[in-house]
Amino acid sequence: MNSSKKRWFAVFGVITGVCLLGMAALVVYVDPFFQYHKPLPGFPYVLDNQLNQNPGIAKNMEYDSIILGSSMVVQFNTQWFADILGLNTMKLPYNAAHAKDQDRILNIVEKHHRMPEAVFLGIDLLPYANGTDTDAYPVPEAYYDDNIFNDVEYWWNRDVLLDYVIAPLIGKDEADDFHIIYAKNYYGEYYNEEYVLSNYVPEEKAKETVPEDAYVEAALANMQEHILPHIEKNPDTEFYVFFPPYSILFWYDCLQDNDVDARLMEYDVMMQSLFAYDNVRVFFFQNDPELICNLNRYIDYTHYDREVNLYMTQCFANGEKEVTAENYQKELDELRELVYQFDFSRWGL
Repeated sequence: MNSSKKRWFAVFGVITGVCLLGMAALVVYVDPFFQYHKPLPGFPYVLDNQLNQNPGIAKNMEYDSIILGSSMVVQFNTQWFADILGLNTMKLPYNAAHAKDQDRILNIVEKHHRMPEAVFLGIDLLPYANGTDTDAYPVPEAYYDDNIFNDVEYWWNRDVLLDYVIAPLIGKDEADDFHIIYAKNYYGEYYNEEYVLSNYVPEEKAKETVPEDAYVEAALANMQEHILPHIEKNPDTEFYVFFPPYSILFWYDCLQDNDVDARLMEYDVMMQSLFAYDNVRVFFFQNDPELICNLNRYIDYTHYDREVNLYMTQCFANGEKEVTAENYQKELDELRELVYQFDFSRWGL
């Protein structure tokens, strides 16, 4: 190889190295997934990636309480928790969250941040009836472990650089709001009965009845493996565990699936597993007919508007909708009666 080619390769290597180092330095400095530090003042951060951003937020943000759950919790505004409960709350939701997802993020909170004063945990029926090893989505380990060598996936990631560093600088005037993190895509004019019904496709009628205990083993396993250990080892943390209000159409699907009683038994055993702990309060919103039978509060058969989230926040403060070992069976019976007696023919079902 002649000297000119050697110089060319040397220059190319230096330029490439400088570019790679510059890219890594820019990503680490801005840190759009908050792996190393809190947000830079004034940078217009894009908050739209739960899988990649939650672990860094859990590690490095300041908070004294957290909200965990699925898309059922996304529309909580943490400013409400400050105004109503006096808490500096951070929201760490995962769409379609399974118990394992909650366990994973709680492990990060416990390891990298002092355990908060309060945990608000929304539990959904369908995911907790799955196996204990089930994730909502494949987990990008680089953002969840402490292996520095995995971070090359972050430093030299084209999408991170372009979508979360460069694009915000040239296309946005202000950062997304941490108070409503991940909620901006849920706002709209589609929370109404007509829209819900036009997009609702009911389940076909099942031929067999699902046994009442069909979901018990999985639900208890998920609680015992992923949730209860955190409650047990953090006795000074108050856990507000709540069951969100799906619309009555969800229960029509259960009628079609012949598993209403099985789903109610799933609620039953999960609640029973929680009542043994002094640091747990349980809230049950599912049997409120004013909520679940009013489709104008929903955008589909499960997702409600943010005013419902505000109402739940108020309940956490005033104790409304709280259930205990003494009265929870009555609440489940009310839900059972509501489901079996509701007139679905009003919607042609």
